[in-house]
Amino acid sequence: MAVVADRTSAVAWVRVGRYSGCVAAAAFLTGTVLYLLDAMHALGAGPAFHKTAAGPVHDEATYWVGYFAHQHHILWDIIARDTLLPLAFLATIVLSLAVANTLGWSQPAVQLTVAFFFVGGMLAAVADLTYLAGTEYWRLTGWSTGNAVGMVAVGRASGAVDTLTRWPEVAGFITLAAGLAFLGRLCRTRDELPSTLGLLVSVEALLLVGAALGSALHSDTTYNVFSLLTGALVGPAVALWLGLRLEQPRGEPEVLRPSPAI
Repeated sequence: MAVVADRTSAVAWVRVGRYSGCVAAAAFLTGTVLYLLDAMHALGAGPAFHKTAAGPVHDEATYWVGYFAHQHHILWDIIARDTLLPLAFLATIVLSLAVANTLGWSQPAVQLTVAFFFVGGMLAAVADLTYLAGTEYWRLTGWSTGNAVGMVAVGRASGAVDTLTRWPEVAGFITLAAGLAFLGRLCRTRDELPSTLGLLVSVEALLLVGAALGSALHSDTTYNVFSLLTGALVGPAVALWLGLRLEQPRGEPEVLRPSPAI
């Protein structure tokens, strides 16, 4: 019985790349739009901190009550986007595997692309999933300033969850940018990949670095602008273009025939 060689497996990986590219593009676009709706206050603005004669503890408790109420109001948005974005990063990892199994693993740039995509995608996905932990607070109602000290403690605990997501996300974006740099090189040197995609991939790498810097520097405006460009425009275009244009290996599949039985 004939055994089909790796070339036929690569053809199957082309199909995997097509599906994963479509999933990544759709999830990145939808998740980013949902994030920007919140960031731009299209779903309502969060509370502002105000000093009153009641004292700093009561004032902070009042702020956290209003913040939890706002988060509860947009809970559907938070759950949807922080579920879709990890899915997008997972699909991106699968897409990089499809590229590697189509091109072959012998080239160092191929192996480094997969390594950086895997590590960066996992870090970014963990950051989004960690933020979901805050929904354990925000899904509840009835928060009040009756126990101001307790409310402040709970509020700061939820704030710590948000803080924990920052640096994994920054590291994930930088690592993904490195993977995109190697992918751009492959686009320019391998016939199986569209050469014109290399420039767009390089632009996406730079945009991810910009988003990482915006997050690290606590610049919400910078982060939001780069998020729009990266997650809603260039990123989906790269994933979709790469997935749909990943070409099948050249030539006929090689067939290996087993040795005669002894």
